Amino acid sequence: MNHSPKNSPVVLLTGASRGIGAGAARALAARGAKLALLARSEEALKALAGELPTEVLLGALDVTDQEATARFVRQALERFGRLDALVNNAGILGPTGPTAETDLAEWRRAVEVNLLAPLTLTRCALGALRESRGRVIQVSTGAAVQPLPHFGAYCATKAGLTQLARVLALEEPAVTTLCFSPGVVDTGMQEKIRREAAPRMPEPWGRFFLDLPRQGGLQSPESAGLTLAWLALEAPREWSGQMVDGADEKLRRQAEAWACG
Repeated sequence: MNHSPKNSPVVLLTGASRGIGAGAARALAARGAKLALLARSEEALKALAGELPTEVLLGALDVTDQEATARFVRQALERFGRLDALVNNAGILGPTGPTAETDLAEWRRAVEVNLLAPLTLTRCALGALRESRGRVIQVSTGAAVQPLPHFGAYCATKAGLTQLARVLALEEPAVTTLCFSPGVVDTGMQEKIRREAAPRMPEPWGRFFLDLPRQGGLQSPESAGLTLAWLALEAPREWSGQMVDGADEKLRRQAEAWACG
């Protein structure tokens, strides 16, 4: 689907400066979407914006700052006049280690970033998304449904986000709300897992993460970002409330065909 500049879709994307978020931003821009991009790193955001062939609004802020994120949503609506999709991609791993030993302050931070920040942004954007009959894509993980030892905070907060998406799908029929589990992607988070978490995890889980690069088990951020971009603009209404698996080959082919269309 091609768009003229006048009716180009508008997407607000968090965690946009690197990894899957940056991949999604590039794919969305290539399809003519205007972008409101959020991330903590102003320098990285500016570098990304400089390569995008579209109109971009940047917000260098922490997504847990509720006043700042609400203000950014208002700025995006003032700038573009509409909003067609919200992609809550920003997330953190949180504390790793046995649940009985991990720091509760780090748990609170994980709840704030992975659950409360997407909730805040979704609430701020809902009015505009109802009007456009748009989409909310909550970036989740297979760990939301498959427990992993030493990943208690990540599993719990992403499970909460996944259930939130299901509830919103029931409450907001005008908005398509779904979760995206991108699969195992070659990002900074995976590097951190291999460096800090995997060596301390019980087997076979630790070995699984350590062996991924050697076994070719890591998806590229560009591939995962393309699928995420396709979902933001094209996810079918009947998928609302579902968890969509980014490792699904049929889904990948759909996104690739869309990118070439």
